[in-house]
Amino acid sequence: MPRAEFGSTKDVANRMKSKGLQRLRYYCQACEKQCRDANGFKCHVQSETHVRQIQLIGEDPRKYIQGFSTDFQRDFISLLRTAHGEKFISANRFYNEYIRDKEHIHMNATKWASLTEFVKHLGREGIVNVKEDEKDGLCIAWRDTSVQALRRREEIREQELAEAKNGAGEEKMLKRMAQRAKLEAEAKAKIVEAKKMEQTSVSTPPSEENDSESTANGDNVKSDEDAPKPDAAPVKISFGLKPKTVPANKAGLGKMKSQSIFKRARETGDEKPVKKVKL
Repeated sequence: MPRAEFGSTKDVANRMKSKGLQRLRYYCQACEKQCRDANGFKCHVQSETHVRQIQLIGEDPRKYIQGFSTDFQRDFISLLRTAHGEKFISANRFYNEYIRDKEHIHMNATKWASLTEFVKHLGREGIVNVKEDEKDGLCIAWRDTSVQALRRREEIREQELAEAKNGAGEEKMLKRMAQRAKLEAEAKAKIVEAKKMEQTSVSTPPSEENDSESTANGDNVKSDEDAPKPDAAPVKISFGLKPKTVPANKAGLGKMKSQSIFKRARETGDEKPVKKVKL
């Protein structure tokens, strides 16, 4: 059956049906044709164009397989570099991203039988960085081997070394300063203790030292506070009726009253008689 004319209703319907990713087993890499089902793939394999292409490939199969392998590796690395850069990603997850393109080269046309062998090949060649994770399995990351990237890595390494040296120098300086401050504090504490000892030795009287020596020798000596105080002089009480004589230079009781500033001085000058006290 001839192919539908381009732009016709049949051609548009076929394009709509073939839109998106379809079954990989029904894809012919030699002819680069995608079939929708097993019947269509069977009809394509029996077609004259497919038979002619297979005969052409059969003349030198290594050449075509090597070409498919090279193209597959080039497209795989290009997508990894542009999509994820130097970040690690699961190999299976990235392969699903790669096969979204319907025109991609299939792995069954290359010299690698599985994705694990292909990832190991890339790791041995130094094209990508490979590591194994417990959760995601094999993870890959693109490795930049350009001259600019190497120069940038060297600059980063030198900067890290310089920062490490500066940090080590700062740590040594801080340790020395801390040790010096500790020694100064200890010296100041010793000086303060010596001054306190001198003050205590000067302030202690000799009597206390004698008391301490006497107590150490076993002598029971009473202190000044425990010694008995002498008796006070007895108070004399006079029962005489005569008034005490007042010295000439000392004013008497009447004179004191006459000299008060609150009372007017007497004009007559007569003194008030002294009352006798009856006992």
